[in-house]
Amino acid sequence: MDDVLWLSAIRRAPVLGRGGHEFGRVDDVVLRLVEASYPVVVGVLVHVDDQPMFVPADRIEEFGTERIVTTLEEGELGRFERRPQEVLAVRDLLEHHLIWSKSKLRPRLVSARDLGMIPFAGEWRVIAVDVAQEHHRRFWHAKREARVVDWRDLVPLVGHVPSARIRLELRSIRRLHPAELADLLEDASESEGREIMAALQADPAFEADVMEELTPQGRRDAIRERSDAEVGELLGTMEPDDAVDLLMSLEQERRESVLALVPEPQQATIKRLLAYNPESAGGLMTTDVVALAAGTTVAEACGTLRARAAVPENLWVLFVVDAEGRFLGQLPLVALLRAADDASVDQLADTEARTVRPDADLTEVAVLMADFNLAAVAVVDAEGVLLGAVTVDDVLVRTIQPGWRRRAEALDG
Repeated sequence: MDDVLWLSAIRRAPVLGRGGHEFGRVDDVVLRLVEASYPVVVGVLVHVDDQPMFVPADRIEEFGTERIVTTLEEGELGRFERRPQEVLAVRDLLEHHLIWSKSKLRPRLVSARDLGMIPFAGEWRVIAVDVAQEHHRRFWHAKREARVVDWRDLVPLVGHVPSARIRLELRSIRRLHPAELADLLEDASESEGREIMAALQADPAFEADVMEELTPQGRRDAIRERSDAEVGELLGTMEPDDAVDLLMSLEQERRESVLALVPEPQQATIKRLLAYNPESAGGLMTTDVVALAAGTTVAEACGTLRARAAVPENLWVLFVVDAEGRFLGQLPLVALLRAADDASVDQLADTEARTVRPDADLTEVAVLMADFNLAAVAVVDAEGVLLGAVTVDDVLVRTIQPGWRRRAEALDG
């Protein structure tokens, strides 16, 4: 990238007027953020008598490491006033976090160490960022590695910038997976976390997905400043088992008032799940399952799925029950899709499928699912009535060791 002009190379470069007199030296570069494109250099700042003075880009004739030559006469420098969408390269971006959305393993927070600019269509634009990856110190190869990244692969966190018009937009992070955003929130500072959560509030369903991926402490941090009504509304959009986890992460004195604000029927479901130990099958299970009555044909089952306003996120398995709701068997979704339209679901179901009681502990559930290669296991009561199901993703979340995520980040070179 020999043709790139780096910010570090022009900082402190002399800024000259038309007659060759020196106004001062470059203190900062003013950029205008452009959605889905490269920031535009709109000018440079020069400190004169301890005041930031602005040199507009259209008055700059020579922009280089040796000097900045302008067409300005003495007395023409104006005071700097920040305009919407403007950031200062040094003060607002260097050593501040950006989201690197296309990191090799997963998105991560990186620090900007330098900015690379090139002339393009009559303007100077920032096209590259020299980022520092801060590997976790617990690993043998812990260090700060530098690499140059295309600006378009980065999302700047600029909530600290004193301009109400500059904020993180949901569309800039919407392409990330909820689990990836949850990891970013865990690593973000308090102000950065607030900035990300504020953007997520534009899409309550997506916000709920992210909340479901956070650790208990992460959830507490995310909702600390939210009102009871806001938290109650959020709980109503989450999977019931995750809603219980979030509710239990609240201070005890808040739980009852928040639960009372959860819409029905989600409120009743959450109350039922609260009766179970969180590390038991009852505490792990989701009640959002697809249960089909015995005698239902494949065509009818497919019609039922199409007619539902929403289907469970992890719809790998369908359950078959009798008229009293007792578990009769289960079948993979793929088996339903491959069967003849007039086939009966109870004929296709595995009637020998294992089940667990609500009081089964995490170890028992995990071993059973591993031994029998189950993507989901039904949870039934003493009479065999289907209560819900534990899915493999919930078991994995509980069994992943806290340090594993950090190790994965450290290996992302």
